[in-house]
Amino acid sequence: MALGQQTMSERVYYPQLDGLRFIAFLLVFAFHGGFPWLADFLSLITLPIFLIAQLFGSEAAGHAAAIGPSIGNALRLNGWTGVQLFFVLSGYLITTLLLREEREYGRIDLRAFWIRRILRIWPLYYLIIALAFFAVPALSGEWGSPTHRNLLNQLPWFLVFLGNWSMIVQGPVGSDQASILWSVCAEEQFYILCPLLIAFIPRRARLPVVCTLMCGGIGYRAWLAWSIPKQWEINYNVLATIDTLLSGVALAILVDRGSIRAPSPRVSRIIGWVLIVGILALFRNPVLAHMRPWRQTVDFALIWLTASSVVAYLVICESRGRRWLSWPPIVWLGRISYGLYMYHEIVLHAVPPLPALGLTVAIAAASYYLFERSFLRLKGRWTRVASRPV
Repeated sequence: MALGQQTMSERVYYPQLDGLRFIAFLLVFAFHGGFPWLADFLSLITLPIFLIAQLFGSEAAGHAAAIGPSIGNALRLNGWTGVQLFFVLSGYLITTLLLREEREYGRIDLRAFWIRRILRIWPLYYLIIALAFFAVPALSGEWGSPTHRNLLNQLPWFLVFLGNWSMIVQGPVGSDQASILWSVCAEEQFYILCPLLIAFIPRRARLPVVCTLMCGGIGYRAWLAWSIPKQWEINYNVLATIDTLLSGVALAILVDRGSIRAPSPRVSRIIGWVLIVGILALFRNPVLAHMRPWRQTVDFALIWLTASSVVAYLVICESRGRRWLSWPPIVWLGRISYGLYMYHEIVLHAVPPLPALGLTVAIAAASYYLFERSFLRLKGRWTRVASRPV
C-alpha cells in the first residue's frame, strides 16, 4: 500500500486538503478586493516588530514598518495563485481516485468518471451563467450596454466550457462575475485529458509522459511570453498552464508508487519550516508571473512547485499544519469552496467587502445543501471508489 493513502475499505479522502481548498479561496477573495483592510491589519499585527526595531535605529524601524503592508499587498496582488492551488489539488485528487479505481477494478470507467464530473460541476456552473450573464446585468442597470453586449457575444463559448478560449480570442469579458468561470472551463478541459492518461498509457510510461507534457507546457508558455505581450493570453490558455494541472497528476503517481515516503517527525518539522520560508520568499515578489517574459515563464512553475510541495507535505507528514487544516469548521468551509468561489464575485458586486465574506459563506452553504447536494447524491450511482462524503 502506497504511503499517505487509506486502505481499500476506506474512502479516498483527505480532510486537510479540504482545509487547503478554503485557503485557496481566501487568496482569490483577497485578489478580488475582499480584504481591502488587509495591509492595515497586518501593519497592526507587526507593530511589536516595529517597536523593537526602533531600538536599532530609524533604518531598521523603516524596514519593520514596511513588513505588514508589503505582505498584505503581496497577498492581494498575488491572490490569483489560489486558482493555481485549486488546479494542483484537482490534478492530485482526481488522479488519486483514478489510480485507486484501476487498482480495485483493473480499468477506468471513463463514462462513470465524466458523469460524476458533470453532476459536480455543471449544475452550479450553469446557475452562475444565468446569474452573471442575465440576472446581474438586469438588476444593475447594465442590460443592453456595450459591456453587456460584449458579454453576450461570449456566451456561446461559455455554454460549452470554452470561455477561457473566448477570452483569449475576444479579450477579457467586462464582468467579474462571469470572468471567474474561465477556470472552471480550463478544469473541464483537463478532465477530458486526465482520465485518458491513466486509462490508456501503461503504468511505467505515465510519469515520463506527464513530465514531457509539463515540459511542453513550459516551453509553449515561454514562446507566448516572448512573442505575445498580452498577459491574459497566457493566464487563460490551458495549454500554457497545463504544467500546473499536471503537477498534481505527477504527485499522485509518485505517492501511489510509494516514491515519496514519510520522514521522521523531526524532519517533517524541518520540511514544514522550509515550506513556510519558501512561501514567504515566493510572495516577496509583489506581482508574480507578470511584466517580464522570463517571469511569466518561470513563476508559474515556481507556484505549482510550491503548491504541490504543500499538498505532498499535508498528505504524507504528520504536522500541526495538517491538524489545523483538518479542524472541522475549516474542513466544512473547504467542502463548500466551489460555491464560495462561484458566488463571491456576485456578492462583492452587490455589497461592501466587509460583510461580503460572511454573506458569501451563507449563500454558498445554502447552495450546497439546497441545490448542489441533490446532484451530488446522484453521483453514488456512478461512484466506483468512495471519496468525500456528501
